[in-house]
Amino acid sequence: MDFIRERRSELVQRMGRQIINQVVDELYSKGVLNVEEKDLILGTQLSQEKARLILGYIENKGTAACKLFLDYLKCYDQYLFEDLKWTSKKASIEKYTEKDIEMIAEDLRNLYLSSAFQKFHPLGEEIDIIFDLETTFSDAVFWKKNINNRTIDQLMFQDLLDELRNLTVIEGEAGKGKTTLLKRIASLWASGKHPSLNRFKLVFFVSLRNMQKGLYESICEQLLREPYSLDSLTFMKIIEILERNVLFCLDGFDEFKSQDYPETARLFTKNAQYKHTVVLTTRSETLSQVRGYADLLVKIGDLTYNGAKMLIENVLEESLAKSLLTQLDQSSTMKEMMKTPLFVVIACAIQMGDDDFIPKTQTALFHTLHKLMINKSHYKTRDLPEEYIIESIRRCGDLALDGIFKSKFDFNIEDLSSQKEERLLLAAGLLNKYAAQRLKPVYRFFHKSFQEYTAGRRLHELVTSSSVTEISKGQMYLQKINTISDITFKYQNLLLYTCGSSKDAAAEVIKHIVGVKDYGTLLQFLDENEESVNVETQMQSSEEVEKLKLLNMNTLVERGLTFVYESRSQSALAAEFAIFLQGKELHINSHYIPDYLFYFVEHLPSCLRALGLIKLAFSGNSFSSNGNGIKKPESENQMQSVTQARIPEPAIKLFYETPWNQTFNTLQITLRDFPDLKPKEIKCIGKICCSALSLILHISKSAGITGKLHKILNTCARNVQDLVIESTLLTEEDEQQIVKMYQLKTLHINDLQTEQRDGGFIDGIHCLKSIEKLVLENVKMNDIDVKKIAESLKKFSNISVFHLSQLTGLGNGIEQLVKELSSGICSLQEIKLASCCVTGRAVITLAQNLHNLQGLKVLDLSGNNLGEEAIDAVSQLVDQLTVASSLKVLMLPFGQNVNSCLEKLLIQLKSLTNVTKLGLQKWRLNDLDLDSLASLAISGHLENLQCLDLAENSVTTKGWIAFFGALRKIETGGLFKLTSLDFSSQMELYPEAFMVKEFVQWIVKLHFIHEVVLINWMFDENDLNMIKNAKTTQKREFQIRLRETYK
Repeated sequence: MDFIRERRSELVQRMGRQIINQVVDELYSKGVLNVEEKDLILGTQLSQEKARLILGYIENKGTAACKLFLDYLKCYDQYLFEDLKWTSKKASIEKYTEKDIEMIAEDLRNLYLSSAFQKFHPLGEEIDIIFDLETTFSDAVFWKKNINNRTIDQLMFQDLLDELRNLTVIEGEAGKGKTTLLKRIASLWASGKHPSLNRFKLVFFVSLRNMQKGLYESICEQLLREPYSLDSLTFMKIIEILERNVLFCLDGFDEFKSQDYPETARLFTKNAQYKHTVVLTTRSETLSQVRGYADLLVKIGDLTYNGAKMLIENVLEESLAKSLLTQLDQSSTMKEMMKTPLFVVIACAIQMGDDDFIPKTQTALFHTLHKLMINKSHYKTRDLPEEYIIESIRRCGDLALDGIFKSKFDFNIEDLSSQKEERLLLAAGLLNKYAAQRLKPVYRFFHKSFQEYTAGRRLHELVTSSSVTEISKGQMYLQKINTISDITFKYQNLLLYTCGSSKDAAAEVIKHIVGVKDYGTLLQFLDENEESVNVETQMQSSEEVEKLKLLNMNTLVERGLTFVYESRSQSALAAEFAIFLQGKELHINSHYIPDYLFYFVEHLPSCLRALGLIKLAFSGNSFSSNGNGIKKPESENQMQSVTQARIPEPAIKLFYETPWNQTFNTLQITLRDFPDLKPKEIKCIGKICCSALSLILHISKSAGITGKLHKILNTCARNVQDLVIESTLLTEEDEQQIVKMYQLKTLHINDLQTEQRDGGFIDGIHCLKSIEKLVLENVKMNDIDVKKIAESLKKFSNISVFHLSQLTGLGNGIEQLVKELSSGICSLQEIKLASCCVTGRAVITLAQNLHNLQGLKVLDLSGNNLGEEAIDAVSQLVDQLTVASSLKVLMLPFGQNVNSCLEKLLIQLKSLTNVTKLGLQKWRLNDLDLDSLASLAISGHLENLQCLDLAENSVTTKGWIAFFGALRKIETGGLFKLTSLDFSSQMELYPEAFMVKEFVQWIVKLHFIHEVVLINWMFDENDLNMIKNAKTTQKREFQIRLRETYK
């Protein structure tokens, strides 16, 4: 009771509404509060008033009630409870803080500058290679990512240290040097030589993979000493007081079990509350579990040639270093592998034992290392029979393989068959033993990649064995890899090393992955343990998830190519691989073409035709900033190759020279940001284009192609099927050549603001009789031009998609166009006439003819002001909507009092169950309208809706509170599948606190939302902070647009 009285003021200010409500429910269930008391507290709106009420009741009910209250407070807000608990002791602790901080800092500096920390064996102590942080660390290249996990900028090591945020997550594949990076940061802090690190009073380098106890105990065990001169409570309170002045370098999240060490996990899962600076490293396959918490997300880039050279020269003697560098210069495969620091080290180890060996694959690299380790330790195990040695190595493979599937990287003595086996595996360096400060020793492979190689080696033995039992065991493991995400991420290295061990094993792997159809985990930001929604059901109709599926499938193709390349099986796997590639897409960056693609084209040409589509992109200005982020070279070698030509020679070799007797099915070529185009480059494009039966040509933002497009089209006149031109001016010759492409199936022109010429593409567009998709977005034309297009529609018997937008100053030409579109001559599936002077009469014509368009899936009339004709025209159109039962997208025009048509529209929407996008922009919906829409959503009739546009509405704060509150309370139906929404207000809207709370609690329930547009919603800083905290806690990654920028 005294505790509550002493902390009353802080409890009133700091207990939030949600915490109070949860505690009230618990106290009511235990009979501490009666019905009247409960209802009065829950009915009070201000959190401070709620707190005063509950504290008053509790204090009057005695000590037992107070104790129960504190128990529930600790349960629902442990951070607040612990902070209040220590307030009384803070003054006494602060007297010793400075002295104790300096003592801890001195102990840490002594460790970080010691040889024990600075020097280490990266391959285990059996391999005589020692790293020294001072001489072997090479400044890496880092790639900064945005909240959507897309690369946006390049950082150097200095930049990274300057930009360290509350929580920085560093992603890197195995062997990229994540541990070395964090050790380097700790070492630099200890030296005092780096200004960016001087702001930290304490820096803790903590190996998450080595944790066995709580945070304090682990810090003492790994960095300080046991017992330490400061007790746990004082030590942790000092860290708490220092807040952002403490830097935690947490290494190896991918081998960390958060549920076993919740105190440590809270450093990054609840970083906003604990307020420490944290750098956390993880591999790509576990990035999704922490990406939502990150304030700064960074990926470690490839090691540069100079970095690899420096590493080799610092590790090897001069003669051996020179020999390895010669191999590096002569082998493109070696250059590729040397981009990973771990492989550089392994190559150095091999060079020490066999200076003639030139590894061709990662598997060969590990295989040679494995063999070297066994042979080197032979003298230590002479007393053991050869059969026993072979069997022990086999059991070591089983240990590694079982560990991979159980995410187990620490083993104990019970996992080994005997002390003899322990002696053998330790002597060979296959396992390392860690016994310091442990009751039981722990055994590990020197690196996770080596465990993956050992596991892949064993899986290869199983699936190619002559024993039925072993084959069955191997197939059992393969069956556990049952999703595409398992192949592309979780078990990619295991499968790579299995394929690299033999072509027979590769054949078994390819056969298996052909049959894997389940995509597995796609929504990386979802909590794997979340059960509040049926994710699988929602995933089926989400456009965002479809994009993720496509990305996952693209990655699967790349993985398959690397598996075959690793196997070095040449054409032996052609039949199996052709089945795997059937109908899939392959994306190629023309400025960086990996060796495995040349290998594929050279040795498996018969598989080329199996691919459904190959995408090849060229950039005339590869490293300039654009809307999609910054593109920079990942290595010096790449920079050199790019600057030589914008149509690189390797691309010509891959698509023209090597497959001289083969053709691709469909090739999509993108030419972006070309400020000019030389005759030689046009010739090169022609060579690449002729390699495909069907060609898709996409030209974007390329002023240098103006006046030369007709020459490019001439080179590919025989096979171009789709032509897309964006933000690129056309000359008369260019336009005339376009309409000569009689076989064109798709013509998409965007942002062309030149006057239409006599004899231009509008005059000749009727020649494109094979056209199926015609898209003219923001193309300048007059009423006569529109009428010409309308006449041309009579000849387009195959057209299924027609888009026209951003036109002004039209007369009755648009009415003629609508009449032809709805005449039934062709089977249109998409009609878009957005912001192009559509009149009320045109809409009525469309409504009267809608029965001719029963297959229509997209109808977009947004941005058209029908004025006084709006009610009549829209009403007639809505009456006929059920004729088009396949509609998925419905974007309606606006006009005077058009919201009076809402009731009729909502009735029709009950039958249009396929609608995924609904637009009522500028309908100026009011509170009652919004309530009607919410009722329809709650009834489940809008459960497939993914995009909702209610922009420029007239809804008040009261209306939004009712809307969000109603939708928040339901568990099924509703609008749970929304990926984007626009609730912008016509006038400035100042949300009250309760409205913001309701909005936040609703929006975080939308698992797929990525864009929220709320223009004219006047949020203040506190509102935005609440939204940010909710996004972080619930792992949501949506962006809010309030003006012209995103929050």
